[in-house]
Amino acid sequence: MTADLAADAEPAQLRALRAGAAACAPQVRALLAVSGPDHREWLERIASNPVGDLAPGRVAAFTLMDGKGRLRGDLRALAAGVPDGLLLDVPEAARAALLKLLDIYILREKVVLQDRSAALRWVHLLGPGAEATLQRTGLPRPVADEVAQANGVLAVASRHFGAPGTDLCVAAESVEPLLARLAAAGALRVDRPALEVQRIAAGVPWWPADLAPDVIPLEAGLDADVSSTKGCYPGQEVVARIVNLGQVARRLLRLSAAGRHAVEAGTPLFGTGERAGQEAGKVTSVAWDPLEQRTLALGFLRRPWWKDGTVVKAGGVELGVAPLRLARPR
Repeated sequence: MTADLAADAEPAQLRALRAGAAACAPQVRALLAVSGPDHREWLERIASNPVGDLAPGRVAAFTLMDGKGRLRGDLRALAAGVPDGLLLDVPEAARAALLKLLDIYILREKVVLQDRSAALRWVHLLGPGAEATLQRTGLPRPVADEVAQANGVLAVASRHFGAPGTDLCVAAESVEPLLARLAAAGALRVDRPALEVQRIAAGVPWWPADLAPDVIPLEAGLDADVSSTKGCYPGQEVVARIVNLGQVARRLLRLSAAGRHAVEAGTPLFGTGERAGQEAGKVTSVAWDPLEQRTLALGFLRRPWWKDGTVVKAGGVELGVAPLRLARPR
């Protein structure tokens, strides 16, 4: 998708995300449920972060990897919303594949896996004014890694869009009434193009654009979602080796250039100056920021191009490099 061909973000929607309150339900995330007598032990065996002892009302982020450390999904476990079980927040684009993978991992354990994506949906309230909007509406307000619950609504701190706020899990039939309620409280409804601009500007990777199956989580800044001390799980040896060596060979970074340029996801990146013509990496996501009047991108870069301010080329476009600013709640 090029910056010129992609649907433009509305400036007013970006302002709401950055300086006000914005409400949306783009369904970029889906919900699964796991239960059964052995579900904790089973999930602990395959998750990259500890989840076996997750206390009621708590949230934990983790990834699933194959044995070579390659990402299969970035997830959150919510110890809420499922009697004697867990809700799993997963990428919608990876939902079908994750259901198959999780089912394969069920061996002799007594585990029940359910797709709840038709019955439960996410509504997101984002921006610096999100908390005040929650107060005005009387909706539950989460704290840190906790799930807040009231009147059939589960609320957790938002981590998927690069803006502060809250993710609200509700019944599917309640999505539109809730969006109307939030709008009445002053939140502007925003669309996916604005969310894409905001998350790329903030350096938040999405599946499958940036978090494809060939990515190792530590390459994409998901360090907090992966434990180097937890017991065995698929990919653990790869993670431990990377941690012991001190760094990965490539890293997802933010890229930008003043003005509007037709840069495409998948475009190879090359060095400039003394490294002119050397292959540096690849663009993964692109967006046009109408407020900053800049072309924004995310891309994987090899180690020589990690320094802030380095310039690389995508076709004939020069892009400045900046580090990720990930501060995603776990």
